[in-house]
Amino acid sequence: MQAVKKTTLFLVGLWWSLSNTLAATVNQTLNTCPSLCRCQYIPEKQLIVNCSGSSIADSFLALPQNTTNLDLRHAGLNEIRPYALSQLKRLKVLYVGGNNIKAFSEYSFAGLETLEYLDLSPIPYDVNLDYTLLPPGLFQDLISLKILKLNDMNRFQLIQQDYIDRTMAPLRQLEQLFLPYVPLGDLSLGPGYSNLTSLKTLVFNETFYFAFATDLQLKGRAFMSLKDCPIERLAFINCAFSSVERDVMSSFPNLKILDVEGSIFTSTEKLQDFICDLNNTMIETLRMNDMVDMHTKSPFEFSISASTFECLKHKTVRSLELINNDIVEVKENIFQNLKHLEYLDLSYNNILYHPKNHHPWVVSLMAKISITNLKFVKIDNNVIHNRSPKPKCEITHSFWDGHPEILLTTTKTTDQSDTPIAEELSANITIPLPVIKMTLPKQLEYLSLNWWATIKYGPFNCDTVNGSLYFYSNNLRSLSAVGLRLPYACYTPYGLHRLEFVDLSHNVLYYVPKTLFHDLPALRELYLKDNKMGSLIGKGGLDPLDLPRLQYLDLSQNSIRLIPKHFFVNLISLKWLDLSNNDITTVSFSWMNFAFIEYMNLSNNKLHALSPAELKFTDRVNKSSNLVFNMSNNPVDCASCDGEEFTRWVIDSNITVSFSNNSTCHANGTNSTLNMTLQRLERECDVIPKSVTTLNHWLSLGISLTITASVTCGVVLAYIYRWTIQYRFYLLRRRLRRHGFVKPPPGHVYVSYDDGNYQWVMNELLRHLEENELDVIIDERDFIGGASLAEAIVEAVDNSRKTVLVLSENFVLNSWCEFEFEMSLARGYNTVIPVMFETVPFGDMTKSLRKFIKAKGYIKWTGSQEGQRLFWKRLMDAIFDVNNQYVHDAENDDVEME
Repeated sequence: MQAVKKTTLFLVGLWWSLSNTLAATVNQTLNTCPSLCRCQYIPEKQLIVNCSGSSIADSFLALPQNTTNLDLRHAGLNEIRPYALSQLKRLKVLYVGGNNIKAFSEYSFAGLETLEYLDLSPIPYDVNLDYTLLPPGLFQDLISLKILKLNDMNRFQLIQQDYIDRTMAPLRQLEQLFLPYVPLGDLSLGPGYSNLTSLKTLVFNETFYFAFATDLQLKGRAFMSLKDCPIERLAFINCAFSSVERDVMSSFPNLKILDVEGSIFTSTEKLQDFICDLNNTMIETLRMNDMVDMHTKSPFEFSISASTFECLKHKTVRSLELINNDIVEVKENIFQNLKHLEYLDLSYNNILYHPKNHHPWVVSLMAKISITNLKFVKIDNNVIHNRSPKPKCEITHSFWDGHPEILLTTTKTTDQSDTPIAEELSANITIPLPVIKMTLPKQLEYLSLNWWATIKYGPFNCDTVNGSLYFYSNNLRSLSAVGLRLPYACYTPYGLHRLEFVDLSHNVLYYVPKTLFHDLPALRELYLKDNKMGSLIGKGGLDPLDLPRLQYLDLSQNSIRLIPKHFFVNLISLKWLDLSNNDITTVSFSWMNFAFIEYMNLSNNKLHALSPAELKFTDRVNKSSNLVFNMSNNPVDCASCDGEEFTRWVIDSNITVSFSNNSTCHANGTNSTLNMTLQRLERECDVIPKSVTTLNHWLSLGISLTITASVTCGVVLAYIYRWTIQYRFYLLRRRLRRHGFVKPPPGHVYVSYDDGNYQWVMNELLRHLEENELDVIIDERDFIGGASLAEAIVEAVDNSRKTVLVLSENFVLNSWCEFEFEMSLARGYNTVIPVMFETVPFGDMTKSLRKFIKAKGYIKWTGSQEGQRLFWKRLMDAIFDVNNQYVHDAENDDVEME
């Protein structure tokens, strides 16, 4: 044991010593940071020194020797002297662009054996890319360099005939190279490039090209020296070539990914010749975006025919992007030549309608691709006759990674047969006729059809065309149809059993079938923002959402006024609910089943208060979750009598509730203001405190003995009948506040119970009574907002023929349970039915309850089946007044009443 203690103490001491040493090293390093630079020490022992935008000049000796990342961009440098950076033995990343360096010394980067990333762009506008700027031997010590950037160069500048190949020759470990523009005409990459035996990525990126574009050809000899380099990724960004010489791509036999953006092809035939030249490669990803007509400088308009990619029918092309090219048509059989295609993006084109007959085209396209292996299809922003220039972007993840990653969870695999069978449908689902059957690509997981803003929808009568849209077995997991301005959907989809994500936001959707979401068992995210579904939901035109796996639901901006009570009752997995920017005046729906809720957004509505029962449940849920409740920009008034219960809940709850700054509930991060408001409300609004006490009013001392005696008698009578007086008072005040409210039909039973018996009440008592067709009122489910809890209890008692007391030890300690009992007695002595759920010591009861039990007895709950059958019979007899005699006589029951 002593050895273990010594070992533990030694390890603790060692950790403390190392921590102090590291902290001291970091502090010493930061203290030696040059005054014109910013230094940051991050984990894994990396020191970032940022001197960009300063005038560090030649103060390199002042740099910390353990610097790993150094930024010298726009630092006013005219030169980097020989060996100026040689003391930085751990340097890995270096930025030097944006300075006025006309020529580097052969030894400017001497000693930087650990450097992995070097960025020399932008190159000064009046400097040529030649051996004067970058002399041979400049990179001879950069034995670890993996990435070199020399792009961002002015078009007026000249480049060495051999592309400074002698300077490049020592970079045998280089993996990525960025050059300013492609070698056109007589230019070519010199033989020194054959030494780049690790080069996998080559990018040519020009800045200005439209004004100087001529009919230039990309010639095969330009890249002959790269033939033995393992280049897998090649990009021509904004390069002004209009045609490609045959066999150019033969210099890249290992090429897998090609990006041609902003090219200036003179005809579709020249474009097709270039595509055919890829037959000499191992091409898998092809990205041809922003292609421009050489004469008009506008997007290049063309049609995709079967012959366009026929040359690649023996290649394994998996990813194809043709964005912003003014494609007007995709002809038949195009995808038969791309049988391995998984990712397709045709966004920012004009293929929404057929150019000849102007009929909708998308269904035809889906039919064309139904036989393919596509997983990801994106056809966004296809707007007719809109030639506005689209913003150009940097190389995207789709170029580097092949296709975007689809962040969806794995779903369970089911039957993949083509024939629709009954077992594929969710339980109790019947497909309404007529049925339209559709086929999707079997492997399709992601489908995006967003922002077709010019579609015009005419009047349509869904009453005459309602039916079903059945999808044969498929793997679709994500569907996005945003901004289509789609006013109606007449068909209910069936067969999309793996669909997890649906976004129909920013449409004008006002009509959908009641059963629209009936057969989506895997749905986890549903976004319906900015539509017009409020009237449909409020009038019951959409069935309650039966989506047990749904976690995220957005119904914001839908002009919702009322939500039916059971609309969300089946959303048992919901975590995030957005109902903001609607016209909701009261929370009429129940969220009792939101066991996992984390965020509710009710901001920008017209809410005045919330139901006390819902608030109590929310507190219960919050014991195991971190709920954020957004109530901003609602007319909730925490300074009025009707807002007292909500104010108390805001103070006592651990839930994070946010309000707008001008709200009476906003407390600037503290509850002090709300506490003062609550104390005032308790004084002014006759709010019953938790411990119900007698309110004795004395008029005045010193009045004559006759008046005093009369007052005393009145007080005594008031005390004796205090509960009856309070009952009538609350009943009267409730009715006066409701201004002509028509009294609802009475229920059979009101159940009074303590929260500790909630499970038995819901699972046993409530279930049995409602199975016998009794109307039961319980606070958790049936109380509504707009009044204090005391008034709600009085109204519930008044609207019930009987009150069932669920007696337990917690019941007799609960002041609100006592209040419910006394209010029930005040309504009528024979309306109260005591049920002994747990044994209660006689001495623990209040005087009134003890007296009542002695007089009336009680019905006892037991664990035996025979006893329970007898219990239910006697309870039903008591409710229907078969007799007025309870079984257990409390006066002679020594076992139950101690």
